[in-house]
Amino acid sequence: MARETLPGVAPIPRPPRAVTIDCWSTLLRDLDSGGALRQRGAALAGVAGRLGREIAPEAAMELIDRSWALHLDEWRGGRTFGPEGAARWCLDELGLAAPRPDVEELAEAIATGTLSVGTAVVDGAAEALDALHGAGIPTALICDTGFTPSRVVREALRMHSLRVDHYFFSDEVGIPKPHAPMFLAALEATGAKPAEAVHIGDLRRTDVAGARAAGMAAIRFAGVHDDGWLAEDCQPDVEADAVLYRWADLPELLGLR
Repeated sequence: MARETLPGVAPIPRPPRAVTIDCWSTLLRDLDSGGALRQRGAALAGVAGRLGREIAPEAAMELIDRSWALHLDEWRGGRTFGPEGAARWCLDELGLAAPRPDVEELAEAIATGTLSVGTAVVDGAAEALDALHGAGIPTALICDTGFTPSRVVREALRMHSLRVDHYFFSDEVGIPKPHAPMFLAALEATGAKPAEAVHIGDLRRTDVAGARAAGMAAIRFAGVHDDGWLAEDCQPDVEADAVLYRWADLPELLGLR
């Protein structure tokens, strides 16, 4: 069920003129994050071995994990890191001056790790998108890309036949959420004013705070990942206008039925 609008917060437009939506843990979810890590580690071990540096699979996975932590630091600082940044960092840590083709090979393995082990549509997300389209409400994806670049995310969305009108990715815009360019670009594409639109996503720091800063209403989706008060990136003073636990409740929340 959805929590109603909080006191002192501008109400969610019912219906909105546009809806922007986060990707991971909102529309899509990983099927096997451990499997993706193992595949990335195996790729690192393979490239390193070919360059004359043997590394155990467990040690390679640890390096990939450490590169993810570095990505998170960059992400929180409003900078992009991406799979090529991770590949270069891992090889540098091993003391390997890798030729460009080897860096690109490792970066590709990092980029496609999640897709290769599988993704799934969050329960009810496809039906919610269909309901928005049926009501004539334009939609835009606003996605921070991490290790999985926009071209791979687009492929995952195509594989699952998810219907979104516009796409905005941090590796294309050049800056991640919560920074305004991501949200303002999406609003311009949909033709909606900030007060007429609502953003849906799972994270307080990026989705909720970013939407608020752009003048939009915010719905926090907690059906996969509940960004509770003790979450690492949580901002205790930031909460959405409503919390959605099931996509099936979105039409009622937005006044579509």
